[in-house]
Amino acid sequence: MTNGTDGNSQTPGVLDGVKVLDLTWFGAGPICTRTLAGMGANLVRVETEKRPDGLRVAPPRPVGAEGLNLSGYYNNFNSDKKSITIDLTMERGHELGMELVKWADIMMTNFTPRAIRQIGMTWDQVREVNPGIIAVYQPMQGMTGPHSEFGGFGSILSTVAGVNYLSGAEGNPPAGVGTNYPDYVVNPIHGVTAILAALFHKRRTGEGQMIDMSQLESSVAATAGPMFATVNGGGEYLRAGNHVPYAAPHAAYQVKDGAERPDRWLAIGCIEDEQWRALASVCGHAEWADDARFASLADRKANEEALDELIAAWAAAADGDAALAALQAAGVPAGLVLSASEVLADEQLVEREYFRYLDHSEAGRRAYDGSGFKMSVTPCEPQRAAPLLGEHTFEIATEILGLSSDEVGGLMAEQVLY
Repeated sequence: MTNGTDGNSQTPGVLDGVKVLDLTWFGAGPICTRTLAGMGANLVRVETEKRPDGLRVAPPRPVGAEGLNLSGYYNNFNSDKKSITIDLTMERGHELGMELVKWADIMMTNFTPRAIRQIGMTWDQVREVNPGIIAVYQPMQGMTGPHSEFGGFGSILSTVAGVNYLSGAEGNPPAGVGTNYPDYVVNPIHGVTAILAALFHKRRTGEGQMIDMSQLESSVAATAGPMFATVNGGGEYLRAGNHVPYAAPHAAYQVKDGAERPDRWLAIGCIEDEQWRALASVCGHAEWADDARFASLADRKANEEALDELIAAWAAAADGDAALAALQAAGVPAGLVLSASEVLADEQLVEREYFRYLDHSEAGRRAYDGSGFKMSVTPCEPQRAAPLLGEHTFEIATEILGLSSDEVGGLMAEQVLY
């Protein structure tokens, strides 16, 4: 574990000694296992050159760069892991994979049930060789049901979970959320929660168990508000852009162009009447607060178009930084809409050392996401950059699988190992 931005000092993590076999790929699974690795788990990631993780070939990557070790996407999601390349579809490869199952306390995959059967690692097969294992299966729609064999990614999940239906302006088609939202938040954290609960149970009883985690069900949990509105007689929750039922004004307004950022927006959200009055004062139009159209939340919602026009006109002539400072000083919830480069340089995130800068042997020094929380006794932060494809094959094959150097060489010649 690390207790500093550069990963210099070492502190045992809360999962120190826990062994994890990572058979995941793309986003939701690797982010989940990265969290376990960040907590100190000994994590072995199985990959193959025949069909590498799709994120290894995905952008962003340095301009003009080629190869399987340079994707910022992949590297960010796989810090603190070791990589061994095994072809699990070959008989000897499958045997080695099952040896790793015997070694592991936890195994995780987000393959489809069909792919799991193809590599011979169903729950019945893995518990036969390791009855105490915690085996996590995280396919798109679960291990059972009429859609269990469907494949897909976060962009598909956002659609079928109803998230995209809510995204966009009133009267317009669904706009989506611009990213594979479920992959980054709900799915990984629900996975970690289930794993820690199963691990706690195992430490009390010695029992392993299967975790059947549907990414769809995890994603639906993020649309609880619209679901409850529907089942409580409110009808369909319609697209409304940045507007919400419980606040007005509540939107992003374009502020005056700046030399460094010509397309800049200021988000404002007033839940309480006092916040609205403070906003009117900051805008230099205290009379707005006395306008009957805007006297209460109900009034402001009924006249939201006129309200937005007034604030948009004020914002268009305002300096974003100055307006933000004035609004926050007056107690008005507000924030500038930041670009990626601005988030990296945000003084709050910098002060709290959220981003961790690690040295990768091919990609160079790059920012990695932190854990999202801080622990006073057992820090949980990235320590090592993501592995090169198969970087630890020899180490794992000899130290965990007990193979000799000659055996490793022979298996590499047969392309069981790479």
